Amino acid sequence: MAVETLRAMAYGGIYDHVGGGFSRYSTDAKWLVPHFEKMLYDNALLVSAYLDAYTAVGEETFAHVARETLDYVLEQMTDTQGGFYSAEDAGEVGQEGAFYVWSYAELEAALSKSELSALQHLFITPKEGNFEHGKIV
Repeated sequence: MAVETLRAMAYGGIYDHVGGGFSRYSTDAKWLVPHFEKMLYDNALLVSAYLDAYTAVGEETFAHVARETLDYVLEQMTDTQGGFYSAEDAGEVGQEGAFYVWSYAELEAALSKSELSALQHLFITPKEGNFEHGKIV
């Protein structure tokens, strides 16, 4: 059960597939839309859980998620003097999660046609969006 849960979390919306790390929780029953806040302690504990899962079953996905999460913590949650920030806030001025969501036009501008096609295949992203204001998580 733990392995299946970790696998679902790795492929779901609370895992940041672009920048690494985990949001605190999901705001919907399908675990697609995260509450965009990231906590240091959640990410530290999840790294440990993913490494335990990798050790137990040898599935490379678990090691990959642990590495990306550690990279995120070291790059985004570490201050210049070597300390750690406790959290990354969910809110942006005017729109929660604005840093993490895209319009379809923004995706078209940023990705090649094959990349956009792969994104749509993997994450089933509707052109009209799956989040507030027509944005795509």
